[in-house]
Amino acid sequence: MKGGQRTFLAVNPDGTITLPAELAQRSGILPGAPLCIEEVDRYLLIHRPITHLDRVYIEPTTCCPFDCTTCMRHSWNEKPGRMDMAVFEKVLDGLREFSPLPSVFFGGYGEPLSHPDVLDMVQRAKASGAEVELITNGSALDEDRIQRLVEVGLDSIWVSLDGATPECYGEVRQAPALPGIVRSLGLLKSVKYQKDTQKPVLGIAFVAMKKNVSELAKVISLGLRLGALKFSASNVQPHTKELLGEILYEKILGQKMGSFSLMDLPRMESGGEWDHDVAKMLSDCGFHFADGRAFTRAEDTCPFVAKGSVSVRWDGQVSPCLPLLHSHEAFLGSRKRTVKEFGLASIKDRRLREIWEDPSYVALRSRLQKFDYPPCTLCNSCSLVDSSQEDCFRNDPPACGGCLWAQGFVLCP
Repeated sequence: MKGGQRTFLAVNPDGTITLPAELAQRSGILPGAPLCIEEVDRYLLIHRPITHLDRVYIEPTTCCPFDCTTCMRHSWNEKPGRMDMAVFEKVLDGLREFSPLPSVFFGGYGEPLSHPDVLDMVQRAKASGAEVELITNGSALDEDRIQRLVEVGLDSIWVSLDGATPECYGEVRQAPALPGIVRSLGLLKSVKYQKDTQKPVLGIAFVAMKKNVSELAKVISLGLRLGALKFSASNVQPHTKELLGEILYEKILGQKMGSFSLMDLPRMESGGEWDHDVAKMLSDCGFHFADGRAFTRAEDTCPFVAKGSVSVRWDGQVSPCLPLLHSHEAFLGSRKRTVKEFGLASIKDRRLREIWEDPSYVALRSRLQKFDYPPCTLCNSCSLVDSSQEDCFRNDPPACGGCLWAQGFVLCP
């Protein structure tokens, strides 16, 4: 429900609608494309066709100098790895086969800036014409890297800040790095000003837990002072029993809200005594506020399919989403769930377009868009939920009914 440019159309005499060619091409709404339209109140929500690749997540490395308490790497035994430039070139070659060109997001389960060639990767991706984003913990944002990222035209940089004070940040990230990161982001703001550019747009990503949620407002305030224009807050996925005690959704994990719950709200001033009461009311009712409306995020919705995305692991393995890049463990309520990595193919062996258009992968995306899976987060009562390999609907792997991303609990930028 994000506001944007309005396009006015007339319905053709035969009842069809003709979209402007540029809009249709950009959105992948082309002849023969399967289209899902959802009625939300008096709005019509048009979902991205599952045939349209819009974003490629690239994991440059699983190496990271931090030992964050929230990291998925605490629940696996993999050796750290880095993407070879030869593998990256195959991804880049694959991107060029799509029109329009998909955007590129450098992320995954490691620190991208710890890869020695990541700045070259960013430059190569930008030179191809793609929109490029990168997420980082910010610890490696020295002056040289900042200058380079601005010069190559990185479109967006997301920085993970899980606390606004050194004490809180250090407890989550296990590193006394916050003051240095704040200085680096101040330098980024200054360099952008000197070069008269808005890029890269700064985004702040926050993982909320009981121990740090009280600092979310301070993190947003800090981000605004540093020039951030985008914010993303997520719940934590509990990979350990200790993290299970930190989740903020224990009571509503099995609560069904319906696809959307809407509340119209007027514009009103902030800073009054009513702020806390309104915020608490919205939270208690499961509402979120945006563009003059409060709404609950759609349930049973794979955000990676909704974004038209695919993920490439550091070794070239291609996966439908970030959570399935690596085998790992996580708790769903009190049950420990084993999620097995799910690879479609390797970019070393098959072209990206060939993988994307493979009938079995198209069928998987169609099933995910319909979300033909049992309500595992709601039920969570049988042993089938303890694995991502099978469910009571007898779906082929992966079994996504227990995915916290699909129920709006965990979010990625």
